[in-house]
Amino acid sequence: MTISYLLFMGIGKIMVYLGMKFPLFSESRYEFVRRLFECDLCLGTWVYTILSFVMRVVLFKDMFYVPFASELITGGITSFIMHLLSLGWKTKFEVIVIE
Repeated sequence: MTISYLLFMGIGKIMVYLGMKFPLFSESRYEFVRRLFECDLCLGTWVYTILSFVMRVVLFKDMFYVPFASELITGGITSFIMHLLSLGWKTKFEVIVIE
């Protein structure tokens, strides 16, 4: 489960990154689509939920399993974890210019 979950997190992060860089979605005429693709937490929830269905990775499979809710919970938790890791990485390695 550990290696498959790390692979799941890595593939999802690449998909979120590429989705946010894709100009068709980021410059959409629909406000909902633009706002969804500007937020890595929002987009990540849906990407990880769909990826959870495809890769069959569910966090709490031993405790409970409800077909759609379990994948949605896995997507939300994984997206939040990756969002916090991304914020920490950006904060650690950002360049601060004092003028």
